[in-house]
Amino acid sequence: MREIFYSLVVCCSIFTIFSCGQTTEENVSSAISKTSDTVNDASGAINNTLFGGTAEGSCEKNAFIVGNLVPEKGCHPNCKKNKAVIWNLCEGQKLLGDSFGAVDATGHNGSIYIADDDYYWIVGKSITKHPLKYHSGYKESEVTGIAVNSIGDVYVAGMVRKNNKEYTAYWKNGELVKAFRENADWYSEKNVAADSNGNVYIPGWRMKSHTTIYSAYWKNGILKKLTTTYDGEATDVDISGGKVYFSGAHGPICDLPCPVKSGTLAAYWNGGKMTKVTKVNTAGYPKKWIMRSRASSIHVEGSKVYMAGDVDGFVPVYWKNKIQHELQVEYNLDTCHYCTAEPIDISVVDGKVLVAGYYNHIGGGYRGAVYWLDKKLHKLCVDCDSSDAVAVVVMD
Repeated sequence: MREIFYSLVVCCSIFTIFSCGQTTEENVSSAISKTSDTVNDASGAINNTLFGGTAEGSCEKNAFIVGNLVPEKGCHPNCKKNKAVIWNLCEGQKLLGDSFGAVDATGHNGSIYIADDDYYWIVGKSITKHPLKYHSGYKESEVTGIAVNSIGDVYVAGMVRKNNKEYTAYWKNGELVKAFRENADWYSEKNVAADSNGNVYIPGWRMKSHTTIYSAYWKNGILKKLTTTYDGEATDVDISGGKVYFSGAHGPICDLPCPVKSGTLAAYWNGGKMTKVTKVNTAGYPKKWIMRSRASSIHVEGSKVYMAGDVDGFVPVYWKNKIQHELQVEYNLDTCHYCTAEPIDISVVDGKVLVAGYYNHIGGGYRGAVYWLDKKLHKLCVDCDSSDAVAVVVMD
């Protein structure tokens, strides 16, 4: 039996590209263009201008994956700067420029909005950067997510620091709206959502004890508990049909063999109700040998809830409602002990499930950004020194 089933996998090196450096607010402000947001009115601008709009046939030209890459293969330790990038499933990749690390992206009215170090990109008819402003002694710490509500307001979530203390924060159109913190260990995960009324939802977790954390989110900076028993976390949020959905995981840690309905299982919440996924045989192993699953992202269309994540830290999957579907890998799950595949984001394009993430095949010559379309694996930058995918954007 593969050892990975007996322990959790922690992969700390995947996103080290995000911590390559920090800049001051003044440095960023002088480096970015302060153009207007007329690109918001550019319906179809991504295909028509950025990629040329030349693709024909049945490929998914309205589907984009946002991420990061270092172009030169084998350049370490003299690599050039990280580049933010948009991959189009039809027309290849477009480098946007130097970046300290894109972390999240969303689409609105024909443009793609990308959260980066302490600014955000708008990519439409043109490519512009917009700074996040700080005041009252707050300093930059980390950017974690971006959302655009139905009326076009841009919300960015992240962390700030003041007096050596860390705060969760969010910005509206570049202006810092609120910074808040808890009297216990806590964290706001990647992602944020905002409705047309300006309500802002940030998923995360808060410590219950030294051994247990519970799933939580913040609405306009106010803590809301999703669970108060066992371990749990909220990882992503989606607003669909006026309802707010959260993805994550919840449940007791169990010893092997693990009861079928036990273990920490991927879950989603809507209206305070939690729905856990169905545990099934995975990677050829029976249910009793499955210890945990976790959803990292969520996408809702009508009555269908899609989540992407992993089982026991190494089997990439997605769930449609509660039903699990395994994603393709090219290595032997039983023998490749340090191979990993990590789904990051999920959407649906023309009825097909699209998942983007990170793939690491030890000995197989590939480590970097990938996507799965209808469960089939596709590598995004085989000639890069490093790459990762952070978000899926599907244009209407």
